[in-house]
Amino acid sequence: MMEWLAWMGWTSLGIVVFFIVLLFILRGFCLIAANQVGILTKNMFGKKMPEGQIIARNGEIGIQARTLMPGLYWKMPIIWSFTKIPVVTIDIASVGVVESIDGEPLPKGRVLADEVECNQFQDAEMFLANHGKKGPQVGILRPGTYRINSILFNITKAPAVKIAENTIGVAVAKDGIPLPTGYIIAPKAQSDDGTEADHKSYQNGQLFIDSKGYRGPQLNTLQPGIYYINPSLFDIKVEEVAEVLPGYVAVIRSNVGLELERTSGRPSETTGEGKLCGPIHEDVEKILIADKNTRGIWREPIAPGKYNLNAIAFTAYQVPTSAITIDWATEGRIGTEVKGIKPTEAMAAGVLYSFDPLKVTSKDGFQLEVNVRMVIRIQPGNAAYIIARFGSVANLIDQIVHPLIDSSFRNKAGEKKAIDFFQSRTDLQTEALAHAKERFSEYNVEAQNLLIAYIDIPKDLLDTQTKKEIANQQQAQYDQEALAQEKRIAVMEKSSRADKQKDVIDAKLSIDINNDRAEAKVKEADGNRRSAILQAQGTKESTILVADGNSYKSKIEGDGVAAAYNAQKEAIGQQNVAIIKLIQEIAAGHIQIVPQILVGGGEGAASGNLFNAWMSQMLSQNLPKNEEKQTKGIE
Repeated sequence: MMEWLAWMGWTSLGIVVFFIVLLFILRGFCLIAANQVGILTKNMFGKKMPEGQIIARNGEIGIQARTLMPGLYWKMPIIWSFTKIPVVTIDIASVGVVESIDGEPLPKGRVLADEVECNQFQDAEMFLANHGKKGPQVGILRPGTYRINSILFNITKAPAVKIAENTIGVAVAKDGIPLPTGYIIAPKAQSDDGTEADHKSYQNGQLFIDSKGYRGPQLNTLQPGIYYINPSLFDIKVEEVAEVLPGYVAVIRSNVGLELERTSGRPSETTGEGKLCGPIHEDVEKILIADKNTRGIWREPIAPGKYNLNAIAFTAYQVPTSAITIDWATEGRIGTEVKGIKPTEAMAAGVLYSFDPLKVTSKDGFQLEVNVRMVIRIQPGNAAYIIARFGSVANLIDQIVHPLIDSSFRNKAGEKKAIDFFQSRTDLQTEALAHAKERFSEYNVEAQNLLIAYIDIPKDLLDTQTKKEIANQQQAQYDQEALAQEKRIAVMEKSSRADKQKDVIDAKLSIDINNDRAEAKVKEADGNRRSAILQAQGTKESTILVADGNSYKSKIEGDGVAAAYNAQKEAIGQQNVAIIKLIQEIAAGHIQIVPQILVGGGEGAASGNLFNAWMSQMLSQNLPKNEEKQTKGIE
């Protein structure tokens, strides 16, 4: 019995021991699932870790760097203990930011630890062996599943950088080489060969560090898309794209490059020209540049459109190149400072620059208000000079346009009486526009048009002018009525004349007929006279011709007779020739020997002979006439 009891005791003890041993052995087993990572901790029988070391890497007592992959493991329960942790999963829209609690200290001046080869932080022993640094890491975990010793590495999820449409990302580096003095924008990271480092839009942080990237704002921007960037290394600021509206250009002020150096010296002397167009800024404040990597104002503006413009590196000043309207008016004002309207919307809506009406004093002391609209234009090529000189178009209008137009109308009002000023609006417009064109050209601004909308004059003066004008109109009306009566008289006179027009026409026709008859008789008499004259002239000319012929004939015959007489004279002598000629004349009957009429007398022979001789002579003269009459009578 005692033996049986002893055996039972030993058996029970053995069973207890067995179960204790079995439980001990079972406690040494650890099953690591597929979605888990096993971490070992050595509790005893090992070296102590050096001071400052947290993770054991060579079998020291403490949490081991090496992790257990999925599977069944057995370790001595007293010496070893297991810790199972889930794998690290980074979704598509996130990145894993890593911070190590162990490793070598960070170098002075560094914020993040350089990335070392460690299989994406999954091999902790390799990380420590390769001199991994403790603290925030440059390397990150991209989307995926990782078996990481989460005791050594603290993994924090951060959203990936998402750049939406019509936006850009501006990167500001938190680590790298300190920014050089005089720079606002960090110079670009460069490779060893001097080319720009391709750090994949800041996604390869270690390449950025290795390429001597600088801290501070970076020049290159991020375009729309998703980027896996370490937020501990880069702070990404999302900005809207810069838009230059139609009718505008943008003058760019570059902040890239070294700070401009100011030259020390005495102040510049005045030009002495007495013009406002002299230099009003120092050269370093209005410098125009063509190199886009140099600090200053770009000489060439950018055209309308959308631009991925780094707002830290570049400042855009929009300058309207279409018509700029400036109003000095009380009604219809839009104004540049409109509540509830964004600047871009205001510019798109064609916002005007507005001022109160111009208040002037006339020569005779009346206060007048002038409503004026001015239209100016800035050529695109001159936009940079406007920004360099004035800083903005609003400053140009406040400093130049408004004072010049105001003073121009004040001066003109002081030279004229109120009524004359009111009535000479057209001349005022022309003169003011010509003056503005001349003066604005000194500032590279075109004055295109100037209109006077309204001149507000005192009511009393206007009433006086109105009464005067009414009186003038009444006088003109009376003059018109008198003129109408005069025209009525003229019409009546013409009507009476028209009634007697038939008699007048008959009388005029009778006069014309008689005049035509008299003129015909005059012409007939004139024709007869001309015919008689022509006939007389013809008779005279024919008589002259006959006489000339007879004279010529007689001359020829006389010459012949004379020649014959000369020949006879030479042949028979002159006396004999005379006797022969006498005989020939008597024979021809040309000489009468017996008288044709014989008149005799009685007593008183002496007186009778004289009477007889006279009678004989008279009868002899009339005889040829009587013979001619007798001959005609016979015919």
